[in-house]
This record gives sequence, C-alpha cells and structure tokens, in this order.
Amino acid sequence: MAFVESALTYVTSGAELYPALSKMIVELTMPALVIKKLLPEFPLPMGKSATFLKEQGSRAAAISQVGEGAEIMMDFTPLTTFTVIPYKKGLRERVSRENIEDLYIPVIAEQLRRLARRMAYTIDKDCMSVIQNAAGNSITSTGTSMGATGTAFTVTGGCGTKDILAAKAAVENNNFIVDSFLLNPINARDVMYLPQFSLYAQFGEEPSGMKNGMVGQIYGMNVYVSTVVPAGTAFVLSTGKNLSAAYAPLGYFVNRSQKEHLNNLAG
Repeated sequence: MAFVESALTYVTSGAELYPALSKMIVELTMPALVIKKLLPEFPLPMGKSATFLKEQGSRAAAISQVGEGAEIMMDFTPLTTFTVIPYKKGLRERVSRENIEDLYIPVIAEQLRRLARRMAYTIDKDCMSVIQNAAGNSITSTGTSMGATGTAFTVTGGCGTKDILAAKAAVENNNFIVDSFLLNPINARDVMYLPQFSLYAQFGEEPSGMKNGMVGQIYGMNVYVSTVVPAGTAFVLSTGKNLSAAYAPLGYFVNRSQKEHLNNLAG
C-alpha cells in the first residue's frame, strides 16, 4: 500500500478544533473545600486499603511517685486498628460536538463547573459525616450569652457564648487546643447576631461577611461556614494541636493516587 497523505486519517481532536474550550477544561479547578482541608491527605499509591493505628492508653499526664526498692511501673499503650477502603463516586458530563457548535463556550464551561461543585460538595459532605459520627461530646444549646455590658441574656434556639465555651472546655479537657468552629449558614447568622461577636476585639479582624469558608475568629477559633454542616448543630474541633506535641490529627483523607489509576487503565 502506498504510504501517501491521502491514505491517512486526520485526527480531529477537541484541543485542535476548539482551543478555547480545551484551555477552559484544563484550567478548570475544583471549588474551595471547607471541611476536607481540616484532614491531612493520606495518598494510597499501592493496595486497596489503608490501616491506621489508634492509641487506647491512659490519658494520665503525670507519673506517680515510686518508693525505694519498689518496682517501676511500665507504660504500655494498647493499640487498635482501623481499616479504610477508598470508594469511588463519579459523574460525567457529555460535551458533544453539536453542543460546542450550537452553544456558547461559557455555557459548556459552566456545565463543567457545576459538575465540579457537586463533586466538591460530595467530598465535604462525606468528611462532615465522619466528623459527626465520631463526635466525642454533645452539649445541648441553651442560647445564653454574656453581653458586652456584663449582663447575661438568652436567645431561644440559638447558640450562645456559654454553649461555645462549654464545648471548647470539653475538648481542652483532653489537652487538645481547639482551633476550628464549624457552622451552618443559618446558625452562623444566629451567632453573628450576638452583640459581643460584632466587637473588633473578639474577632481579631473585621468580619469578612457571610459566605462559605472562613469568616473570622471566635475565642481564637477559626470560624468555617458550610452548607454541609447540619442545621441546628455546631462543631468545636481540634485539628490535632495539643499541649504534649503528640501527633494526633483529627483524621485522614484517604485517596487513591492518580498513578495507580492510570496503571489500572493501562492494564
């Protein structure tokens, strides 16, 4: 067979025919995640599961006095294991040549952004479910707060300073440093209504408005607002900071590495 140009099939790739759309797809980034960034990444390059160790020993910080000639106690910390198997969730958007030719490219890009937003919401919602199921303490909100004038008042159905400080103390009782406060937009609105949280001194900075993400600080805690947080519930968290400098992260975000995924496709 003669090797001539007319005998070869011309590959009409999307990147060549529609460079503007191709650039948008490449530059398309996932929207900012709120809850997921509280968990450190744990890539899983090999295998299909990850096993983590968790200490179950005593939280006693002090060492007891030992009498002369008495046997010195040995510190033994029992460990338990937790196995995590990553699962996959997916959704795809079909971009046909007819759509590209008949619709504006920004409309196509918005379809992809909508898909990215749904994926981001799903990731954050799964992380929020894990945090909610593993909550160690539960405090019923009283809505009582101490005003700037020193007078206590109660907002029925709201979250007051008394409730926030009670949750903060429950975490700090385990020698953890509280650094995060998660709220639903509805409950964040109720908290921002309290007069003392509008003071410059307690925020440490001017409030940046109501939006998803970090909105300021309350009692030294970074305030995060997200729609994945269940309405009527607030979470006071420590991402792992503690007084003993122990490595104690809030949790892990286990993800399959892209390299393994490509190897599976190649195989």
